[in-house]
Amino acid sequence: MSMNHEDNDMTIYHQNHLMMTNILSASRDAGVKCFMLASTAGRYLNKLHSYLVFDIRLPEAATYGDNLVSHQTLYMLEKLVSEQLVQAVQTPMMNIRIARFHDVYGPRVEWRSGCAKAPAALLREALVAQALQGQEPPTLKIWDDGQQHVSFLHIDDCIDAVIKLLRSDSQEPLNIGSDSYISIQELANVACRVVGLKKADVTFVYNTQKPLGVISRNPNNELIAKKLDWKPNVSLEEGMRTTAEWMRGEIIKLSRESLKLLRGSEFVDPRPDPVVFAILLPLTAHTTPESGLSGENCLHRLGKFTDSLNQTTVHDTNSIASDHRFSYKVYLAIDEDDEFLRPKPNELSRAVKVLHSKGVVDIEVLVLDEGRGNVCGLWRECARRAWEDNCTYLVLMGVDVELLDEGWMSKVHQEYTNISKDEGVPEGFGCVAFNDVSFPGMAAFPVLHKTHLDIFEGEIIPPIFLNQHGDQYSFQLYRRWGCSRMLFDTRLRHAVGGSENRGYKKRSAVDWTFDTLDRGIERIEEWMKEKVPGLERKLTIDVVVPTYRVQVHLLKTILSLKPSPTCSIMFIIIIDDPTSPHIFELEHTFGHDPYIRMRSNKTNSGASASRNRGMIEESSAEWLFFLDDDVIPEPNLLVEAEKAIRQHPLAAGFVGNTQFPSADSITTAATILSNVTSFFGIATKIPDDVPWGVTANLIIRRHVQDKDIAFDLGFPKTGGGEDIDLCLRKKIASSERGGDGFFGAPDVIVTHPWWNNGGRSYKRFYNWAHGDGMLIRMWPQFTYSCRAPNCAEFLIVNTGFAVLGLFWGFVMHEWSIFLASLKMVTSVVLANLIHDLYSCLWRDVERTLTMKTTVSGIRWIAAILEGTLIRVTSELGRAMGLIQRGDWKQLMLLKRFDWFVGRWGPATREEEQKNTVETAALSVLLFAIFVL
Repeated sequence: MSMNHEDNDMTIYHQNHLMMTNILSASRDAGVKCFMLASTAGRYLNKLHSYLVFDIRLPEAATYGDNLVSHQTLYMLEKLVSEQLVQAVQTPMMNIRIARFHDVYGPRVEWRSGCAKAPAALLREALVAQALQGQEPPTLKIWDDGQQHVSFLHIDDCIDAVIKLLRSDSQEPLNIGSDSYISIQELANVACRVVGLKKADVTFVYNTQKPLGVISRNPNNELIAKKLDWKPNVSLEEGMRTTAEWMRGEIIKLSRESLKLLRGSEFVDPRPDPVVFAILLPLTAHTTPESGLSGENCLHRLGKFTDSLNQTTVHDTNSIASDHRFSYKVYLAIDEDDEFLRPKPNELSRAVKVLHSKGVVDIEVLVLDEGRGNVCGLWRECARRAWEDNCTYLVLMGVDVELLDEGWMSKVHQEYTNISKDEGVPEGFGCVAFNDVSFPGMAAFPVLHKTHLDIFEGEIIPPIFLNQHGDQYSFQLYRRWGCSRMLFDTRLRHAVGGSENRGYKKRSAVDWTFDTLDRGIERIEEWMKEKVPGLERKLTIDVVVPTYRVQVHLLKTILSLKPSPTCSIMFIIIIDDPTSPHIFELEHTFGHDPYIRMRSNKTNSGASASRNRGMIEESSAEWLFFLDDDVIPEPNLLVEAEKAIRQHPLAAGFVGNTQFPSADSITTAATILSNVTSFFGIATKIPDDVPWGVTANLIIRRHVQDKDIAFDLGFPKTGGGEDIDLCLRKKIASSERGGDGFFGAPDVIVTHPWWNNGGRSYKRFYNWAHGDGMLIRMWPQFTYSCRAPNCAEFLIVNTGFAVLGLFWGFVMHEWSIFLASLKMVTSVVLANLIHDLYSCLWRDVERTLTMKTTVSGIRWIAAILEGTLIRVTSELGRAMGLIQRGDWKQLMLLKRFDWFVGRWGPATREEEQKNTVETAALSVLLFAIFVL
């Protein structure tokens, strides 16, 4: 058989021994009563069938000699070991039968591949030669000179012998074979004869380069005849004829073109393709005085890592059922100035000795001068060496790591196959990361294929990375093609990120999510143009959601949103209350998803600071999508967002359509009538060059030229004005690089709940206005002076007069000033109430017709009046903000901020001027009436 030759020895021995021990153990556990071992004639000593002596009959006892390893191959030696093993474990509960088979042939034997034995192989060649006769001369190939003498047993005789053996009580090994030997040349003649070829017409080709195999071997059948009363009955001529007839029927099923492929036997290598994992293991700054760690402590950690490596790879590296042969090689990187770990002349490093003690022998040590703590630099050099060694995969690992799940090698390999199939990319393209239980959802310690280094010419990570974010870079890089995966059932844990002193400072790569990442993407795009022309990368969007209340049921709705196949989404949840009792539930539900990143602020920092963290520290996508944590998005939200972006790829951003539920109470209707929610649905009113949008539903571009633009933390934590300021600065930056402003995205819809469950929220509106008053000083080009004071300004002035009048009354017993100020306050409030009733019920009644509300009748009147109070509260907050910030000039000049920043020309300003003047005039008229 062409499979058993010296190149395959170790593989065949290993596989057969594993199968034997596993089946025997399982049989004992299952209570099997009779166990039969199929042994082989090849287990006899090699010297007994290595000479050209024709009549060598091998008795069962001809097994042992002076040299037990002098068997034909390790396969044969394994059969000897197996025989000893089953005889040693036999018990009264499990009887043993051992059959030593000698070259069995017959119908249904393997005949097409290189595993075919001589009878089938020669019959196959004879039949093919006969079928092709007339097209080319009949030719039969014979290994060596054909003078080897072997016996062959027909399958019918073999089955008869096995049945008799099983029914007997014989527990000693028995030969099952034919004691009639024949040379291979004579066997070839028989093959020609039974298929109808004339020997004179056939040319025999002798290939002396092929393995010789046994020279002479046939069994001594005296023992089996005595024990079982058995002997072969089927002659070789008859057996070859029945086998040829069966084989001819099989050949008829094949096309004439495929017949030529069946001619000749080739070597069969049963070893699967080698898949080598390079374990890139840097040891840096673990033995310095600054680290507080002893050298022995470092070696202890290395030992724990190695134990976990061995335990989690034992199946993959020893499996006989896999289509691949997995192995690993450790690339150990040591700092050049590490006196403890660096190997001394003619000595092994202490670290290597630890690995050797754990059974790891395939090691390469690199002593490198990358500087203490430059983990990524050590990874780079190890990866380059592994790439030059043609390792299949490169595993970025650390000595503090403990691998938890067995079988990760085959899982990683299978995941790369899945990526190729799912995304239509070349095999090995992508990034597969472990599931780090220490930092759920973090794509740490990626496994990269050698294809990655082919693309980047041997560089696994750009030099900008020192000891932070290098692993995340790879994950985000391949995310652009949907080829970044995390294996949830391939876990590890480690003491990284400040939980333990590592002896060096964390050094982040500045702005790597912009230029560095962009260059990597461009490099891959160039490579992909050659490999898979026309394959477009995906649009990437990071959804940033700051949350203080951590309402898991609402966040689930957001986190369940699905993008289209051409878009990659990552959710970034910034928790602004680190003491929230709901954090555990959120992390338990979503913490293992690499596309859901959860981060907690150390203290309550506010929504703007949380959004900044998501935008600057956590995001690496092309676009940012801000959502409030309590909105209810439409299911197609992300799909519609992608449509808007692709329609306007040069936009600075997009303002989504934020709706409210039906205003079914007086307070909710009043909130709409007060105009404090007017910009939530601005996307339905302005299609392009939208002035700004609320952060409840806002999309902005991440661009390297405006990477420093963030929410201004000078605005209050409670919000107010920061969204306007951000949008204006983003729009200017986009314009400077030739881009567009903000577009309306009316189909990007979320529903915002009523604040305080529909209850009164005057303080919220006061605080918003308190903050957005800063815009008057920050953006003077978008401000104007009003012709008359608004209600709040009237009230502030009259409050001053009232205090003065009160003081004057107590001193002089003259209360006219105080009473006059009270009358003026009453006049101003009444004037605003009357004016709003007039606007809503008469002048601008058409504006209220589109409101989604069920409020009517007297309740509608009450809603209008409460709307006035909400508006005045907002104006008061804005005015008080100016006073507290010392912006007296803006207050005295009656400065106003144009919320539409000139988008609709002077119309909105004129309307504000008109309302203010009318209200002021009505206030004066009412005051005059009260005074008179």
